[in-house]
Amino acid sequence: VGETSTALRRGMVAPSLAATTRLLRPSLVARQRCSVRAFEVPFEVPSAALLADAAAETSAVISLDALGNDIFFFLLASVVVVPLSRVLNVTPVLGFLAVGCAAGPFGLGILSDSEANVQLGDLGIVFLLFIEGLQLSPDRLLKLGNFFKLGLAQFILTIAAITAANLYLGPQVLPAAERFILLDDELVRPILSTPVLAFCLAGAGALSSSAFVLPELKQRGWEERADGTAALAVLLLQDIAVAPLLVLLPLVAGSGPQSSAELGVLVAKATFGFGGVLVAGSVLLRQIFSVVAAARSSETFVAATLLVAIGMGVAADALGLSTTTGAFAAGVLLAGSQYRQQIEADIKPFEGILLGIFFMTAGANLDPALCVAEWPTLLSGILAFLGAKLGLLLPSC
Repeated sequence: VGETSTALRRGMVAPSLAATTRLLRPSLVARQRCSVRAFEVPFEVPSAALLADAAAETSAVISLDALGNDIFFFLLASVVVVPLSRVLNVTPVLGFLAVGCAAGPFGLGILSDSEANVQLGDLGIVFLLFIEGLQLSPDRLLKLGNFFKLGLAQFILTIAAITAANLYLGPQVLPAAERFILLDDELVRPILSTPVLAFCLAGAGALSSSAFVLPELKQRGWEERADGTAALAVLLLQDIAVAPLLVLLPLVAGSGPQSSAELGVLVAKATFGFGGVLVAGSVLLRQIFSVVAAARSSETFVAATLLVAIGMGVAADALGLSTTTGAFAAGVLLAGSQYRQQIEADIKPFEGILLGIFFMTAGANLDPALCVAEWPTLLSGILAFLGAKLGLLLPSC
């Protein structure tokens, strides 16, 4: 024990153990005297709490290093993917997804800190919806309102149709389909026999990804067309519908609010609370940017832009809505401002880089081996899903 203690003090043992020992504060170390061959050597025995603290600090340092490596890779991929996609005449989204899949944990394992990367990518979606709100003039808002019924019908009918198809049509079709297609019963049968799973799948199927669709609309120049306006209206309604869906899913599963009073509080927060935020924002935001612009500091202006976009998203999330809904509302409030073009120019680079991170983290979660192993089930589900969506949308167009 005495030799070990001396070696620790001199750094003669493994670096990780020595580094951990240096992190321990002497005032919190339990001192214990050990007798070895009639010699008493003072030896510091760390407590379990201190060992846990030291391990947490070491883990935090490792996480920061991993996040730094991931950010370096993201920036490198952004520099390569966008020009290469233009040369190949394909959307950069596919390039980012492919790079993320190759570098993710199911590929080369280059990307390590997945949770932090997902949060960075989510900021890209927040900025995307913020810019969309900035670009909405009063005339375009009226056009979006004309398609509100379409978005609402798509959302409700898709949930109803997919849930009914899973619970009633699926069990009838499955035996016949299994004669020709090798489906995975462990994946399919619980969905077709459990109402909660069927409803969850239908709720996910009723939603679309603004991060995927909106850049494609911009690239093709469809934003000002009638079908582009309809697509934007449907996407925005789906973003708004995320909040009630997140409240409804726990209720269906039996783990949500247990009383009507609790449910009423959630609804009041989402409606009156966010309504109050919008009223205050409509009064304060333009005055804030006027004060910031008077300072004639580009750094302060960029910081104020990021603060408004992220702050409104955080406020919406705290009130039970999605962060993208708050960011979009902030953009709409500033759409008529004289600083709109400058705000859009300042935030645009952040949106592009962070959206690339979002697509790469999405690709990193894809397991190619699982997709290959389950390709009959996966392909059948995709075709059935597309058929249900098209069957509901085409008659209403």
